[in-house]
Amino acid sequence: MDDMDGSSEGDEYFQEIARGAEESLIPLKEDLAEWLTRVLGEKITTTGFMDSIANGVLLCKLAQLIQDKAVECQRAGKAIGKMPSKKLKYRQNAVAESFFARDNVATFLAWCRGIGLEDTCLFETEGLVLQKTPQNVLVCLYELARLAGRYGIDPPGLVKLEKEIEKEEQNPRPASAVTKKKATSLLDTEVMNVAKQCDFGLDIRRVSEGRYNIGGKMVFIRMLRGRHVMVRVGGGWDTLEHFLKRHEASKITRVSRGSITTEAGEAVPDDFFLVQAKYKKDGRS
Repeated sequence: MDDMDGSSEGDEYFQEIARGAEESLIPLKEDLAEWLTRVLGEKITTTGFMDSIANGVLLCKLAQLIQDKAVECQRAGKAIGKMPSKKLKYRQNAVAESFFARDNVATFLAWCRGIGLEDTCLFETEGLVLQKTPQNVLVCLYELARLAGRYGIDPPGLVKLEKEIEKEEQNPRPASAVTKKKATSLLDTEVMNVAKQCDFGLDIRRVSEGRYNIGGKMVFIRMLRGRHVMVRVGGGWDTLEHFLKRHEASKITRVSRGSITTEAGEAVPDDFFLVQAKYKKDGRS
């Protein structure tokens, strides 16, 4: 019975991690939906974000816009680089999950490769058409947004925050400004609220405004649109809540008890996961 209970708790834990990963994409979708609405003049919502771009039409329009702006800049001597000049051909009335939707997305991906985007920044056609890998799609769009910024296209909020962090890294604040005690900011308050809600016992310390040490790791944290607490991770972003949960998930240990034999005579591993989680008291013995 104990093993069964442990398995159930483990399943719930991993389901919670999966839900957290999905929820962590919401701020990114919101940011990109606002950006595409602004630059393309098409109304795109956060909840319908993937549906809006799944047939590849808006992505091809975005590619054409970036290409046109790039060519303008190059002709004016304001930019150099690899950029095709041939007009993109795509089906504007492509139905979701249809052959034409796949063809539109394939056209977009071919264009991305043509301008030099690395495969690590791209996604598979089915990943968008069938919405199997939304995170990969978002990574690609952010990479395009960074590129678009070089040609005068105003970037989404997170890319603007990246530029802010880059400037801070190039011109770090003097020690006196870092160590000087300041009044608690909105960001500090929100960071501590998220940490309290997660209650993982991780040591979180403010180093300077927007810069924190979490469990011995130095990270940059920013507020997106005044309501999302975002952590700069590698070449992208994560919500603080999901970032803390992933740290907690790293405490999972796989324990092997050999193997057991099924009714069909097949030997399968008899393993379980030991989760070093911090549980709140609920009054039960």
